[in-house]
Amino acid sequence: MARGLGRAAVAMDSIAVQGMLADSLASDGVIATWNEVVRPVLTAVAARWQLSGTGVEVEHLLNECVLAAFVRATPLVTHGRNHRPVLLACMPEERHNLPLYPLAAELAQRGVVARQLGAALPVDALAAAVRRTAPAAVVLWAQLPRYADPGVISALPRTRQQVRLFVGGPGWRRGVVTAPAERVEDLADAVAAVEAAVT
Repeated sequence: MARGLGRAAVAMDSIAVQGMLADSLASDGVIATWNEVVRPVLTAVAARWQLSGTGVEVEHLLNECVLAAFVRATPLVTHGRNHRPVLLACMPEERHNLPLYPLAAELAQRGVVARQLGAALPVDALAAAVRRTAPAAVVLWAQLPRYADPGVISALPRTRQQVRLFVGGPGWRRGVVTAPAERVEDLADAVAAVEAAVT
């Protein structure tokens, strides 16, 4: 499936890409599709661009198709298991927000209400969202190490109810994760951590 997806992306065949993603999501689910189909192809396309300097159009097409597929796989949760929402956001200036979409899709399929705050969220906007929603959990994504700023964690407001704070993405792997934040290693780990936080 990953090889076929890669070939379709290189051919700029967005219809075939969308069809393969839909088939994989229907048969194998969100986590397997992300880990075994999407991530290997994204990694290969990015490596090709780094080596040759060509193919950024393939990466953009693939990103748009993947985003659309996971949005379609995200059911609307009107009565969730959690009374307080989960906030999903990128670190300030981090624009790679694609991995938050499979997380939102898998959480929604499990009946967990999550709110996407998108890419490059300023720290004051994140703090305002935490104050306004009193979330059960916050997941902060950093693709690149330069955006994994522990200062953002300490800048978040304290709320009367406990907020579990998780950081994920390659940007955090070598960085310092300060308490009360907890690192999540991959999509399945993030889903399990958030589920535990909201139950």
